[in-house]
Amino acid sequence: MPHGYEVSYRVFSINGRKLGHGQPIKVKTGQRVLFHVLNASATEIRSLALPGHTFKVVALDGNPVPRPADVPVLWIGTAERVSALVDMNHPGVWILGDRADDDRKNGMGVVVEYAGRTGSPQWSEPPEHTWDYRTFARAGAIVRQPDRTFDLLVEKRNAAEKGFNVWTLNGVPFSMESDKPVLDVELGKRYRMRFRNATDDIHPLHLHRHTFEVTHIAGTPIHGLNKDVVMLGGYQTLDFDFTADQPGLSLLHCHQQLHMDYGFMILLRCS
Repeated sequence: MPHGYEVSYRVFSINGRKLGHGQPIKVKTGQRVLFHVLNASATEIRSLALPGHTFKVVALDGNPVPRPADVPVLWIGTAERVSALVDMNHPGVWILGDRADDDRKNGMGVVVEYAGRTGSPQWSEPPEHTWDYRTFARAGAIVRQPDRTFDLLVEKRNAAEKGFNVWTLNGVPFSMESDKPVLDVELGKRYRMRFRNATDDIHPLHLHRHTFEVTHIAGTPIHGLNKDVVMLGGYQTLDFDFTADQPGLSLLHCHQQLHMDYGFMILLRCS
């Protein structure tokens, strides 16, 4: 088998209801609505668009962004959260949904209905847009440098474990039997995790019990963007910095469940 097994889905929902079921989101012309969006999938990266409207992203993972910005599409990694304002200035009955036609038809959407408007919910393709965290961050390097940097190379072994892909960090998959590998960090010190993705997969990286600052994306220095989940693009490099302020063990992993189950994890031990 050239490729490992993957998970697929027949049904999608927003707030527990498929598109066309449940109550629509009812709005009035001139209102400003704040959407808090959580991608609760275990494996899927999701997009979200509302025809004729734009999203002003004001927070990511509950942290205000340094530079709120308007985007036509939200792109949300597994377990990421986006808070975005939408000015209701395009009356009609619309579908707020995923850009993927099949997924939207199988439930990934919700109706947005303006007061006084009726008819079938409408969908139209949003403008082409590339999601880029740098849009919401401050340019340039941060002032404080880390006390230490960990370099982590992400690799994949196709179909290596009974048909499933195996994922490694610096050549080693995480072992549930030995709870290794482990990286030792010192309480109060600042660390940089430097990822190099040698695969074409996108990896939503999550560090438990900490908030980190994204400091480089594809070699571009940035600062001020605080998160706890960040998508590492295919064949991309990304750095984030964090202060080790949580004694004991913390898990660093890809939030794509299959990747995590098949090796993409490492423990940090703080003392």
